[in-house]
This record gives sequence, C-alpha cells and structure tokens, in this order.
Amino acid sequence: MMKRIVLLSIAICLYVSMQAQHTKGDFSFVPKVGLDLSKFTNDDILVDFGKTVKSSYKEGLTAGFDAEYFLHEHASLSAGIYYMNMGSRYKDFMGEDDQSGTGWSHFRTTMEFMQIPLMGSLHLDNGLSVKLGVQLGHMIHSKISYEMQSWTRDEDGAREYSDPIKSDGDIVDEWKKKFYFGIPVALAYEYQNVILEARYLRSLTHPMKSDVYKESHHSTFLFTVGYRIK
Repeated sequence: MMKRIVLLSIAICLYVSMQAQHTKGDFSFVPKVGLDLSKFTNDDILVDFGKTVKSSYKEGLTAGFDAEYFLHEHASLSAGIYYMNMGSRYKDFMGEDDQSGTGWSHFRTTMEFMQIPLMGSLHLDNGLSVKLGVQLGHMIHSKISYEMQSWTRDEDGAREYSDPIKSDGDIVDEWKKKFYFGIPVALAYEYQNVILEARYLRSLTHPMKSDVYKESHHSTFLFTVGYRIK
C-alpha cells in the first residue's frame, strides 16, 4: 500500500510538472494586479530654518497585462502595458525657531504613469524565472498634496496657531518630466498558471525638470499576482 501511495504521488507530481512546462511557440496573455512602493532618490527637501527631510516609499496600485512569446521552453520575450501610481512621500516634519514655526504633514507626490515594459525571461524547471528588460512610460497625471500649519509667539510667550492649510494641486507643467525610461529586473514563480512576481524598477530619467532633482531617480518595487491565459 505504501509503495502504491508513493508511486501515485510521483505520478501526480510528474503530471503537474509536465502541465507547467512551456514549449517553443507558446503565446499567452498574463493579466496582473498588485502593489508598488516608490520614492525619489537623492531628493532631500530643505525646509525653513535649515531643516532637511528625506523621502520614503509611497504605496500605490499597479495593474495591467503582459503578452508573452516563448522562443524556447526556457526563454521568452514579453511586452506589457501597466497603470502605475508612483511618487514619493515624506514623514511629518516641522521647521521652527524661538519665535515661530511651520509644520507639514501628509506630504506626498503622486505621479500616475502608463508604463510599457519589454522583458526577456529565463524560465527554470522549478517554476522560477528571472527577467531583465527596459521600461518606457508616459505620465498621465500628477499632484503634490500636504497639510501645513504655522505658529508664532505672542507677547506672553504663548504659541498662536494659524488655521491649517490643505493643498492638493497639480504639479505645474514646467516641472513635469512626463517621459520615463528605466531598467526593470524581476523574479517570478509560476504554479498552475498563477504567477507571483517581485520586480525592482530604477529609472534613468529624473522625476522632475528642476535642478533640485538632477541627481534624483524613481526607485520602485512591484509585487504582483497574475494568471497565464494561453
């Protein structure tokens, strides 16, 4: 009985493995959805009173699909189109001296892109694949949002606060860098046509035109789940 169970288990594993294999000439669509974490590198903000604030990763939605063609059972090329909500965010911060100060909160930059990744993939026998390529993008919308409140000291030394100000405006055209070019690398795992993928994307273009961002780039992590439709 034990021998039969072992043989049956091996047969099932071999069947699943054969079903998961790709062959030369296979063509498929892979819809994907997931989360991206993005920030700007080297974009420290110098605020009032000489205070510097560094950016941190902002979460966003990514969704799209790949069209993939297998040149060989272990090698494929793909092209895709994705919506990505990218940008950067900053921790709450305040600049102040003895007489006055200003605090900022919920400060973030949002940039919505349509992205076209072109990838080459190497597929291993265990369902893993590694990917490398280039990615082109075009910005379709952008904005900067934050909340700000100032204070000053009165004659008695007590703080007097101004009304809080909320801003949620578009980035002016003179600042926008609408074209995107970057290098994506990825690691994926496929099982019964379900694909889990982790991708890192680094832009070679700058996020904005201003000289403040001349050393800055997009840095983005993507985590997606997809399903292969042959």
